[in-house]
Amino acid sequence: MAWELLNPNRPNMKKISVLTMILAFLCVTQGRLWAQGKFRVVSGGFNVSHSPVWAAYHQDIFKKYGLDVDYLAIESGSTAMQTLLAGEVQVLYSTGALAIAANLQGADLTIIAGGVNFLPYKLIVRPEIKTAEDLKGKTVAISRFGSSSELGMQMALEKLGVNPRHVTIIQAGGNTNRIAALSGRAVAGALVSEPHATLAVKNLGMHSFVDLGEIGTAFPLNCFIVKRTLLSASRDKALNFVKAVIEGLYSVMRNKPYALQLIKKYMRLDDEMAGIGYDYYLTRHGYELLDLPDKRGLVLAISLIAQQNSKAKGQTPESLRVLEPSILEEIKKSGFVEKLTK
Repeated sequence: MAWELLNPNRPNMKKISVLTMILAFLCVTQGRLWAQGKFRVVSGGFNVSHSPVWAAYHQDIFKKYGLDVDYLAIESGSTAMQTLLAGEVQVLYSTGALAIAANLQGADLTIIAGGVNFLPYKLIVRPEIKTAEDLKGKTVAISRFGSSSELGMQMALEKLGVNPRHVTIIQAGGNTNRIAALSGRAVAGALVSEPHATLAVKNLGMHSFVDLGEIGTAFPLNCFIVKRTLLSASRDKALNFVKAVIEGLYSVMRNKPYALQLIKKYMRLDDEMAGIGYDYYLTRHGYELLDLPDKRGLVLAISLIAQQNSKAKGQTPESLRVLEPSILEEIKKSGFVEKLTK
């Protein structure tokens, strides 16, 4: 069963109500599902880079590797993290910054595979915003506080020489909601990822002020996060999960028409925007899934979190134990990836 909380036309309170009901359902049925061998996976704050997971799910690749997967798609990475911490899911695909923040609070999460190792965001502003100075005193939008978009907004403003304290940052939800806030004049700027950034510039007359992707700063935007207890209790399931996702990656890389179908289904995009997303995330960056996030990006995430959380000061990826290389190392040494390439 796959749940999709993606409808941008629903009021926020309705989204919260639906999510509450889903989480209540998960809590009530958790024991029965584990007894049946269910393996729950959640995507949080997702983009086109999640398509290998979608392919593995819809093409029964998970079943090929002995996993009976339930897949949950949530627009907010912060909310999705709560399902992992509560034990309602076993794998989270979202920003590594969430794992850092959770471990600072005493969790024991770790990253077992990568995804997107940079910030693919653009700071999109309304046409009347001509200079960085024009942003001061204005309102700008991110997805959720504590998300990669908040950290990205900090970086974008700093690149412009604007102190984040000189703007009002609000939570607006997913890309579609942020663009709606821009076009409705509710905000002067918003941090938006592709292909929605191109949509805002091309069709709505907005301007791109900062392209964090072009800057190329390493950052653990998307990665696969698990509890270390999963690795100690069911390491074989974690190993087979990563194998299935890697096979899902090669599936969408080899079959672009099928990949575009999945992208349109989950992202609610037209053909043109789906194609932009495919080329941006898969053609250019798809194989980043095969590596752990760059430690420099984790260090950057820690430093940004430290601006708001003093517990992060002096911490390192090693002290927080946020990287676990053994799963990918075993898969690569086995020749599994080479077999897929043939």
